Amino acid sequence: NRLTHEILEGLSANDLRAACSNAITAHPLGIIQGVDHLFTGKVERVDTDLLQTLLNQGIIPVVPPLGFDGDGKTYRVNSDSVAVAVADALKATKLIFITAQDGLRCNDQLIRQMLVADLQRLLQQNTGGFVPEMLSKAQHAGLACVAGVQRVHIINGRVDEGLLAEVFSNEGIGTLIYANEYQQIRPAKKKDVRAI
Repeated sequence: NRLTHEILEGLSANDLRAACSNAITAHPLGIIQGVDHLFTGKVERVDTDLLQTLLNQGIIPVVPPLGFDGDGKTYRVNSDSVAVAVADALKATKLIFITAQDGLRCNDQLIRQMLVADLQRLLQQNTGGFVPEMLSKAQHAGLACVAGVQRVHIINGRVDEGLLAEVFSNEGIGTLIYANEYQQIRPAKKKDVRAI
């Protein structure tokens, strides 16, 4: 709630209209391997009509990682799951995870860009190579691309103007996971002569 309030404050300070929504319907995670997850839930559905109505009115929807069931009970939901579910429901072409890290690191190497198939292969072979707090971002970046989001960016939110640097430059500052081939740095080939 504190973070949602800070986001709303920041948007208001820049004369942007925003609203906190209850667009996530969730169900309880339940008991897994003998552990009762109590008030932790899983995204069941996203109210796209509500989000589209807000967007059509020029209002930025702020969606906290909370889900509500049919009885009005509130469940804490994984924020990465919420981001992927909302991006999928709205048919977004881009999803940006803002973190406290410079991007995805595997075996202490920063990944600048990677095809989703390569990321999934890396996750199957070496989940231990990822920084623990970034493993969820890596898994959900893969899920987002598989769901139809073409580009997933993972950037450091502490970098001044980092969002602009990531989106509006060829190199970016974080990690880009993409669902299909796109323009990237590679050795020139004979077929590239005309373009060069």
